[in-house]
Amino acid sequence: MRWLAAHTWLIALVPLVAIIWLSGYMGKPLNLLKDTDVDYLDRDTILAMRLLSNAQERTKTFRYEVEVDGGSRVLLYLQKDSMSIPVIGDVLMVRTKVMRGGRFGDFDYGLYLRRQGIVGTCWAHRGNWQLIGHEEQTGIRAMAKRCQYRLHEQYKQMGIDGQELGVVSALTLGYREDLDKDVQRAFSASGAMHVLAVSGLHTGIVWGIFIWLLTLGGWRKPLWEEKGKRWVLSMTAIVLIWVYAFVTGLSPSVMRSSLMLSFWSLSGLLDQYTSRWNPLLAAAVVILLINPLALWSVSFQLSFAAVAGIMMIGQSMQSTIVLKGRVLQYIGGLLLVSVAAQMATIPLTLHYFGQTSNYFALTNLVVVSAAGILLVLGFSTLAMSWCVIGEWLGVVTKWCVWLLREVVEWIEGLTGSTTQISLESGSVFCLYGAIVCGLMMMRGSKIHWWWLIGVVLSLGMMLYVELGIVNI
Repeated sequence: MRWLAAHTWLIALVPLVAIIWLSGYMGKPLNLLKDTDVDYLDRDTILAMRLLSNAQERTKTFRYEVEVDGGSRVLLYLQKDSMSIPVIGDVLMVRTKVMRGGRFGDFDYGLYLRRQGIVGTCWAHRGNWQLIGHEEQTGIRAMAKRCQYRLHEQYKQMGIDGQELGVVSALTLGYREDLDKDVQRAFSASGAMHVLAVSGLHTGIVWGIFIWLLTLGGWRKPLWEEKGKRWVLSMTAIVLIWVYAFVTGLSPSVMRSSLMLSFWSLSGLLDQYTSRWNPLLAAAVVILLINPLALWSVSFQLSFAAVAGIMMIGQSMQSTIVLKGRVLQYIGGLLLVSVAAQMATIPLTLHYFGQTSNYFALTNLVVVSAAGILLVLGFSTLAMSWCVIGEWLGVVTKWCVWLLREVVEWIEGLTGSTTQISLESGSVFCLYGAIVCGLMMMRGSKIHWWWLIGVVLSLGMMLYVELGIVNI
């Protein structure tokens, strides 16, 4: 039984594999894309659309996610003009044509949208749409979105504006509608884009802050040795982390990391000898049971790959490399985690985005530390917004964001900051095979050279796939 408890991830793997199989797009045994088969595709029509999001500004348009009568979702692009900008909950009557979306090389944009439950995209200029009403959204997700938007507006009242407003709202609240395109490009090229997408990094930092506060800065740490009080503190931390998920709009990435932390904390409370993989796989099973198509979400794949890489590669590196001194341990820990996450996600990054940062380790030394500081400053600004202290904190927060942005843009400007490589989908599996074989070759105190054969074969197969000789 002890072995079974330590390897319950094998049991979780069964429904996980079943869900992955069900999410195949062969039309059997379940057509998961049927909700995006609608009768108004590719023809001029007039549709009533309710806005599910606030405007995301583009160069010449505003982008909205909208719900069409019948419940289907569409991406709507409205031409910029001097008129007032529609907001979430507004109902528009739009003359347009909804189209699936084409292919960009190996990337099928239409299929990508359908996997997100979105029918397609459409465009309308000012003369082809009219505001006809407003319907306030209901449900917990709608409440979370409204809370997120109000907190974003609160930052404005504290004097934070411009590019700094977009960065601090994205970093602390996950609100990306005001994020400048140039800022996004700089963060992406320098390897810091994950900081602007509230995810496991942010949730982990917030969790650590909550634990620090609940134990009075570690002074009451012995409380964790008393089972009853440990239950109270752990359940309080779990509730608080879900409050954080709520104020960030209940985004899928935050919900994933909150689920993982909740499962991990509960397993500790139950004093179960379990595998460290259990919380990760349990979170994946729950998410995919709710929405099997989440498997094809880029953020889902990247976040779970990063966590798996940190658990598998990072911990192995930390046990091999021993550093003395708190400063060296902190810097070394950040570097090891960065390298582990990069190794685990680079095949997906090259496949989806066609580029990778060459200075990701340097960037993460700066941005991970800055993320913790800005999370504290940002939420302190919001908490004290009722008095003059909030305005002072707003000024400090704005200057800290400005400094972070300058550092990121400096790293982006370094020679050879990015490598442009695009991988076919089959090459992703081959590159993962090479990485796994390479890790197996280096495990332990000596090199296992027979795994080098696997590395060579995997890289050779990747070359064949890229040359179009074979298809995987």
